[in-house]
Amino acid sequence: MISSSFNLLLKKLSSIANSFDESSYSLKKELLLSLSKLSLPKSKTLIDYAELLMFLRSHPANEILLKLTDKELLRISNFLKQNKEGAKTTYIGSGLPYTIIHTQFSHDLLEWIIQKKELNVILDSFADDDLDLNDVLKLTLPALERERTSAGFNKIELIAALKVNPKQTIQFLIQQLSQFNSQPLLKDYLFDALEIYTKISANKPDFSRLYNRIPTPELFFHSYLLKKFDSTQLLNTELPKAKLLSQNETEQLAAVIKNSLILTSRETDPSTYMDENSLRLFELERGISVAIYGMKPNRQLPLESYVGYTLFKNGFPSAYGGCWVFGQRTLFGINVFEPFRGGESGYIMCQLFRVYRQVFRINYFEVEPYQFGKDNPDGIASGAYWFYHRYGFRSVDKEIHELSEKEAHKIKTKKGYRSSIKTLKQLAESYIGLDLGTHHRLTVSQISEKVSSMIQQQYQGNRQNAVKESVNLFLSKSGFQKNLNANEAQVLEEMALCAAALKIEKTDQLSIMCKMIVAKPIDLYEYQNLLKSFLNF
Repeated sequence: MISSSFNLLLKKLSSIANSFDESSYSLKKELLLSLSKLSLPKSKTLIDYAELLMFLRSHPANEILLKLTDKELLRISNFLKQNKEGAKTTYIGSGLPYTIIHTQFSHDLLEWIIQKKELNVILDSFADDDLDLNDVLKLTLPALERERTSAGFNKIELIAALKVNPKQTIQFLIQQLSQFNSQPLLKDYLFDALEIYTKISANKPDFSRLYNRIPTPELFFHSYLLKKFDSTQLLNTELPKAKLLSQNETEQLAAVIKNSLILTSRETDPSTYMDENSLRLFELERGISVAIYGMKPNRQLPLESYVGYTLFKNGFPSAYGGCWVFGQRTLFGINVFEPFRGGESGYIMCQLFRVYRQVFRINYFEVEPYQFGKDNPDGIASGAYWFYHRYGFRSVDKEIHELSEKEAHKIKTKKGYRSSIKTLKQLAESYIGLDLGTHHRLTVSQISEKVSSMIQQQYQGNRQNAVKESVNLFLSKSGFQKNLNANEAQVLEEMALCAAALKIEKTDQLSIMCKMIVAKPIDLYEYQNLLKSFLNF
């Protein structure tokens, strides 16, 4: 009876969560008070309730509802603390307080996690034997222990034979593979092939989706959801300066960003390999803050910069993704965390465009087809193509663009008209772009294609010779002289191949490339400024 009452009230509250008129305020208050008097369900319904409360907490209507929501979040946290054993199985992977995250993570992210004293990390299992642990440890163990790897042990037996404390297995594996830190691609291949599953938990509620937030100087209270606005005006509204962060604040912000993904069993390269020196936080309107960040030098992409972001709504990490920035153009991707869908989706996306547009002077945003439907049933079902179309995106392919224009006309002139599934799938066969002004057309893939052709034509496919001779030619033409570290040497190779393939001869352009070699590993923002100057020749 109690469970039935709880479910009924929860359903009613969910139906008005994104309503902000006076009657909905009163009803939300009444429903929250009623729910607070009922026992919390010992089922996955509790997850639904917690996620609804997260939405209400990130979109508060007033102080009264804010306090009621906070009390219920605390009640859920205390409930799970008192029922830890049951919570570990019933709510595994939920990201709620005192529960377990059970998944695979990369070596670098696990290395970061095990350094956090508040987190408990243990080995759960190895998946299929795609790679024998004996073959890996043969490369890393001290010589006097290597004979153990030829004794025919399976993974668990080998770890036991090496006298590793079972509670320290993950730390042991992380330390062994850390010997390949200077060869990150090799390390990733070996570690990923071991298919290590871990269990991560904490003894405090802070490590949970309910409380993993950044401080907010002032909460924004909603009297409505902003659905209609001038997107062009917003993109051109001057961006405030990035917040001045102390070292401690930077570390805390980075931790919230990483935890927001860990708690949902996700991972992105910019988050995992974050260069905290590049981390910037912009506090915007309507309770929105946007953090952007680049990657450590040995994880950076050639030529372009993969710049990640986390968008916060009243302190809650609400959306994440990134842009592949290359001069004045970028490929854009967005993911909204489940509890925060149904809010101001168009507005938050345009706020992200505003940040990237003004920080990097972007004039062209492009979105890959998956985001709005290709091999993505949810994108088709939601008509995501028309969501992007509303904010100025148009199909890059000429024929598909013509189809979309015809469909747009039908939608505008025929009452109740909706594009068919077949048509939406057709529209999802092309990239879409938002063109905001003059920008260079050259892409990284085009440069890569020219490099491959140059290597084949001039060096008969011998890549070692191509790299060596291109570097020597670049140094001779540019006069570049500097004792390079490993990261700078990698960028020099990129610049040299690029210069050779594009037949760059101008002294000024070569000079900019020399500056790019020094800037790229240490200053994301200066590198992109130099790249724009280089591309504008």
